[in-house]
Amino acid sequence: MFCKLLLTGIFVTTFVFAQARGGGGMGGDMGEGGAGGGRGGSMDLPSVGAGRPSRLDQLTQTLKLNKDQKKEVKSILDEAQKEATPVREQMAKSRAAIGDAIQGGKSQDEINQLVSSEAALESQMAGIELGAFAKIFKGLDKDQQANTRSVFQMMKGMFNGKNWNTEE
Repeated sequence: MFCKLLLTGIFVTTFVFAQARGGGGMGGDMGEGGAGGGRGGSMDLPSVGAGRPSRLDQLTQTLKLNKDQKKEVKSILDEAQKEATPVREQMAKSRAAIGDAIQGGKSQDEINQLVSSEAALESQMAGIELGAFAKIFKGLDKDQQANTRSVFQMMKGMFNGKNWNTEE
């Protein structure tokens, strides 16, 4: 009985939120997205995940970058992304090779060798991330440099995706 009640509650909640987000159906307002696929709706409820600032916007706000600094930071990170792309691709292949070796019952020595290769790629990626951070840091004034702790944390994994400026 409890399970039926719980499932009914989940269904009703999902239906209500779908209506609020412009899901259409039963004559509801379809919101900004037209045929029920858009965000918004007539209830003015905030959309989950909407409005999250890009990484560049986060950096700009955290460091209080001026227009020229923002342009320079973008250039530094774009260049680092280009440098990181082949490393990221090698890392994906390396992880797949480790998985295949484990599934294939390879010897521990062979697996250790693959893991060591992966560690070298991870180190190379960390070097790219830290190099980009150092370049950004050099372009900041003393007050801005004092606010770089969160930026430093943000750099880890910055280039793991295809675009550093979006979360994937």
